[in-house]
Amino acid sequence: MVDIVHGRAIADPYRWLEQLDDPAVESWARAQSAYTRAILRPTTASGAVAVLPLAREVTIEASRFRRLPAGKAVFLARMADDPVDALYMRDAKGTVALAFAPAPTPDGKVRTIAFFEPAPNGRHVALAIGENGSENNALHVLDLETGQLIDGPIPGVRFKAISWWPDSRRFVYPRLKDSDPGQADAALYAGQQVYAHVIGTDWRTDPVVFGRAMPTSADIGEGDFPVVDIDAGAGLAFGRYSAGVAQEFGLYVAPLESLGQPQVPWRRLFGADAGYGAPRATGSAPVAVSHGRIYLTHLAGKGAIHSIDLASPGQPVVQFADPDSAVLGLVPAADGLYLQVQEGMHQRLLRLVPGDHGLSTVRLPFDGQFDLVVGDVRIDGVLLRDRRWTARSRYWAVRDSMVLEVAIVPVPPDGIELTAEEVDIPSADGMRVPLSIVYQRGWNRAQPLPFLLTGYAAYGINMRPVFNDNLLPIYRDGIGYAVCHARGGGELGEQWHRAAMKVTKHLSWEDFIACAQWLVANEYTRTDRLVAEGASAGGMLVGRAMTERPDLFAGVHLAFGGLNPMRAESHANGAPNIAEFGSINHPDEARWIYDMDTYHHVQQGVAYPAVLFTHGWNDARTPFWMSAKTAARLQAASTSGKPVLMNIDFKGGHQITSGTQSSVLDTKAVIRAFFRRVLLGTHQKAGAQGQ
Repeated sequence: MVDIVHGRAIADPYRWLEQLDDPAVESWARAQSAYTRAILRPTTASGAVAVLPLAREVTIEASRFRRLPAGKAVFLARMADDPVDALYMRDAKGTVALAFAPAPTPDGKVRTIAFFEPAPNGRHVALAIGENGSENNALHVLDLETGQLIDGPIPGVRFKAISWWPDSRRFVYPRLKDSDPGQADAALYAGQQVYAHVIGTDWRTDPVVFGRAMPTSADIGEGDFPVVDIDAGAGLAFGRYSAGVAQEFGLYVAPLESLGQPQVPWRRLFGADAGYGAPRATGSAPVAVSHGRIYLTHLAGKGAIHSIDLASPGQPVVQFADPDSAVLGLVPAADGLYLQVQEGMHQRLLRLVPGDHGLSTVRLPFDGQFDLVVGDVRIDGVLLRDRRWTARSRYWAVRDSMVLEVAIVPVPPDGIELTAEEVDIPSADGMRVPLSIVYQRGWNRAQPLPFLLTGYAAYGINMRPVFNDNLLPIYRDGIGYAVCHARGGGELGEQWHRAAMKVTKHLSWEDFIACAQWLVANEYTRTDRLVAEGASAGGMLVGRAMTERPDLFAGVHLAFGGLNPMRAESHANGAPNIAEFGSINHPDEARWIYDMDTYHHVQQGVAYPAVLFTHGWNDARTPFWMSAKTAARLQAASTSGKPVLMNIDFKGGHQITSGTQSSVLDTKAVIRAFFRRVLLGTHQKAGAQGQ
């Protein structure tokens, strides 16, 4: 197969692997997966199979926790013997109880909760449930008092953008234009609308409240993502729209009571070109309302907080701007607005009380970074989860300048003593790039360690500190861990993100290569003891670093990576990512995208490192064939004799945790075995590389 792209011939010899409904493709994939497990099955000196213990850590992410009035909360977690993530309730006394766990389908498909949104009354919860990690979600309503689903399924609900009326009987939600969410064509997300639903009614009769089908908001682009946020206190509804994954949005406002009318009187406040956007930080609100003003994040530079008078929009008031601080998040609460800002690799929490002069700094009992839980304007203060490289995360409640620890579930002891360093290293163009380095305390610096280097560098997302039971076995194996905060991420604000987009995307992997070279030059590790890891968009980062400098790494782990962006727009999730990477329909952007493409930069006769591809068969964001095609090409091209392996979850999706607990532990065990094989030499003798 050869494509002609703006006059350029581009060979695509493994196009056939894109046909996932072809039995030959599935057979090839299953053979690859079986071969990988045979190669990586660990053995002892006596030949017996060695078990790699992996803990079932209970980690409650801040993005999956929601506070309710009267000290209650609901959250998603995978506890004890839960086969999949389940919804839990926490009462005012701190007692935690299971609320709902989705059972498999009769034909054995794994059902998981993609996201949830509790109603104001704390009794009803909207749940999006998908099958086998496909993200073809259907929306249901759960009654927490009975534990029963009382409404749904509503098909075609892909995104966490549900907002309830104050009566807790109605909510607004975006739905795909086609009621069949199983479609996979490139126009899947085109023509989405926001609908209003009353519990117990037929979703097919739900009226459109926002989108192209509503005359007062008809100028929204066909491919834009529409969302409606209800602000009960202000009695208003805000309609937002953005171009796919773009942070920038346009904004409309209408009286809340008008959402039930045939024609909602939307009033346009500004377009997507005004520079206001939704921060990527956990818990951050795109729009906050207080005393007749809306508060928004302006993305220019390192970001700022502006406010606009709703009654007479005019020149915005700058509430916070600091050239030394990047604005990461804005969280509303009953006692004011809380701002998350970053200076270098450290974060601060600020409190803004509308009407007061200036901001106050909330002193936190730890030094580092944190995630904020979604705010609630009925509740004073905020809840946050600290993030450190050397200790497990804990939750902290902030109220009236007091900060108290909140024990949601028991936190196990750290079990190891670690040292963390934060350095700035020079990239190829002289830019200083943050690099975080973690290793066991007491390491003899005269002996370079095996190291795992990772990064992400896309969408303005911040690679935050982490300590968990995924990394603990790595540290116990004597392996160091490093994170390259390359341009394209959000560590140093929106300008850091925009520094590596489209035409300048190459700076991301140049930064990553520079981080790897610095670790070697400063004798933290050697090239034969260095493994690179990248997931999702981070797969693009690490994949291109590997094809540029295959000599720099002993091994590479690519997890559900965006490895073949030249073909992304043939897939449903391609169009939403044009804002970040560009479109092949534009001659210049097509050249930039080709430059990002790992698959097309694999060269015949090059000695590539050992490579492990991890992917879910039903991945709806970066399709499985991106890994399959790249693996096949590497297997045919590499002259190093090192294996190119595929670690596949046939009932999984875009995240390693999207499958059952048993499949998650199996996937993690294979990844750890790969690291041990490459970095520690603990493996069986490999046979001939399977093709």
